[in-house]
Amino acid sequence: MTQALSGAAIAAVIAVCWLLGRPRPKILRSTDTSAVAALNRGQMELVLAASADANEDPDLGSATPAMADGTTPSWPRDQRQRGMLLRQLEQQFLAGGEPRRQAIALCGAWNHRDTLPLIRRGLRDSDPSVVGLAAEAMAAFRGRSTAGASAQPTAKPPRNVSRTR
Repeated sequence: MTQALSGAAIAAVIAVCWLLGRPRPKILRSTDTSAVAALNRGQMELVLAASADANEDPDLGSATPAMADGTTPSWPRDQRQRGMLLRQLEQQFLAGGEPRRQAIALCGAWNHRDTLPLIRRGLRDSDPSVVGLAAEAMAAFRGRSTAGASAQPTAKPPRNVSRTR
């Protein structure tokens, strides 16, 4: 009788351990949060635009440079719009002269990582005003990179680390 009870107790312990050891389903795995993220980005742009308008000096004009056709840009919200703006900036940069200065100024105002190749080319330009604008635009990207740090895992110390110190 005691052997049967001990066998049942062991089976119960194994069943409990098996049930507790199973991975639990993730709550957000099945939900799509892209709509919430887009809404948050839109709200943040409204808040930033409102604070920029409040801080803007009416004598200095707009802080955002105008595009070649005289309009002020609206920053892209998705990949397609971002690609279109980058192609337009590339065309302005290749045109030379004032459109090139405007393209580099827009890159600096946009402050997006995708504009770095264009800003780097602006640093090597023959026009000193373009080089100055590119240097100002590059200043926002100076320092430790956040994308590279999260993409690369930290190196593990060797197994015999006590012998290396």
